[in-house]
Amino acid sequence: MTVNKSNNTIQAAWVALGSLFAFGFSIVSSIILSRYFDKTDYGTYKQVIYVYHTLLIVFTLGLPKTYSYFLPRTNDCYVKSLVKKITTVFYILGALFSFSLFFFSPQLAKILNNPDLELALKVFSPVPFILLPTMGIEGIFATYNKNKYMALYNVVSKSFILICICCSVIVLEGNYLTAIVGFTIASLISLLFANYLKHRCLRDKGSAPTLVSFKEIIKFSIPLLRASIWGLLLGNCTSYFISRYFGTKVFAEFSNGALELPFVGMIVNACSTVLLPFFSQKNYESVNAKDEILIVWKNAFEKTIKLTYPLVMFFCFYSYDVMEFLYGAQYHISGLYFRIMLISSFFTVIAYAPILIAIGATSFFSRVHFVGACCVIVLQYTSILLFNSSFVVTAIYVVCNGVMIVSMLLYITKYFNTHISTIIPFKTVGLITVISFVLSWVTKLFSNNIPVLNNSLQVIMVSFALYFFIYLIASNIFRIDYSYVMKLFSFNKK
Repeated sequence: MTVNKSNNTIQAAWVALGSLFAFGFSIVSSIILSRYFDKTDYGTYKQVIYVYHTLLIVFTLGLPKTYSYFLPRTNDCYVKSLVKKITTVFYILGALFSFSLFFFSPQLAKILNNPDLELALKVFSPVPFILLPTMGIEGIFATYNKNKYMALYNVVSKSFILICICCSVIVLEGNYLTAIVGFTIASLISLLFANYLKHRCLRDKGSAPTLVSFKEIIKFSIPLLRASIWGLLLGNCTSYFISRYFGTKVFAEFSNGALELPFVGMIVNACSTVLLPFFSQKNYESVNAKDEILIVWKNAFEKTIKLTYPLVMFFCFYSYDVMEFLYGAQYHISGLYFRIMLISSFFTVIAYAPILIAIGATSFFSRVHFVGACCVIVLQYTSILLFNSSFVVTAIYVVCNGVMIVSMLLYITKYFNTHISTIIPFKTVGLITVISFVLSWVTKLFSNNIPVLNNSLQVIMVSFALYFFIYLIASNIFRIDYSYVMKLFSFNKK
């Protein structure tokens, strides 16, 4: 086992780079489809992806995290056997998922009130069997400090998805069905490449029969499965209510706007991917696990806040400009969804999942998601009856998600027998928030009064350059330390 604390910066940088490219390719494909499809066809395509990601949570049974949990605790001679055992389960689940999509497509189309969805899901049905075996491979790469493989996998796989979709839509002048066929072909290429990278990563490991039984794997994953199911309801009921009660066109507008700022997801996912194997190993081996885990987690938490809050605040002010640039003037209203969802980023920067999993608090993790899902469903349905507003439905999700994250943060402080003020640097958070708000407001006023900035791209570029320059000056004046950013992007050892 080779989890190396001193190497965390380099590994996090590779994960972040891969996540950035993955998000970039996803955005580019959305930009292309938004312009070549009308809202009805585009909404149908987005519904297919929505159904896939919704059911994916159920059919993976919480297994993607098993790599990050068990591999740091497994002797090298058993590694290949353990990975093969988990991968076999993924193939079985993928087959069940594909059959379910094909045979239950009429019912799913009826639920989402879109007759065109039935055929689209049948065409898409081979994808789960192809892609499920690639789930969780980031845990393998993170465990053995090979996250550059994850970055390479994201770049190659997402490139092929983009190329195949572009060829089917632009070159062949196809519709959403040909785009799905292109997605399927690219998925097969992704599977082959993932298997190749897994083989390279594990080529010096042994293949002796693993001591980890299926029972242990399932025992670990079941609480995560329950949490995933509640998380499924929590994260997707917003899409369901909007799709069901507000129509395909509104769903298309919501789908484009209800996205996370890529830099936030990139940074948080990088921290989670790298820290989970480290926390799992320390909690298994070290007598001073609590002290070591808390120190590393606090450090990562504070750095994440410093890096993400200024970006989130800036894009809150420029949400409409971003949507118009990405998807065109017809999706101007998506900017309001984007702004609402950005508010949740002030909470989601907390990488709570890896520490809860590592300390064995998966049951609590599951209960919180259950209560949160119940609250969101009741409140969102009530809001439809009272206000009939898709924006209120979106805002309810953001508020409930924030409350859930705070409750999990309080649990962590209790576990480590500390106070929340020792984990959250309230002074730094307040200072960064105020500075970011003022500078964003000033740059927005500036850009609104310059007539030569006549399109959204110019507004965003000029405003961000000005904002970035002034913020650097302000951070030096108020002594907000960003020296670690240079270490991250220069790939220094420490």
